[in-house]
Amino acid sequence: MDVNVKGVFFNMKHVIPEMENHGGLIINISSGAGKMGIPTLSVYCASKFAVIGLTEAAALEVRRNVKIVALCPASVDIGMFKRLFPEEKADIEPEEVAEKVADICVHHEKYNSGESIELY
Repeated sequence: MDVNVKGVFFNMKHVIPEMENHGGLIINISSGAGKMGIPTLSVYCASKFAVIGLTEAAALEVRRNVKIVALCPASVDIGMFKRLFPEEKADIEPEEVAEKVADICVHHEKYNSGESIELY
């Protein structure tokens, strides 16, 4: 909760005032686990659901020249996934997440503020 929810909240709290003056884009990282519950990951899911809620609410609270979206990747082939699910194969590679973030930055007009963007 500290990193996944408070980290996102405090980041937005401190950057939005400046962005409202100059415009900007915030990409919050949620998860597919923020879209549906996963057994044994209830707190993680709750934190990622919270990121989506923060994204949606903040998008409605800011000026039009600030866009806020949430990226919700499927399982990513990183250490945390491997430790939690050693017998399973992740859906995507970390580079795919980075590529999607870059795509959102370059083509931000394709996305609506407050949107949760799934990556599977």
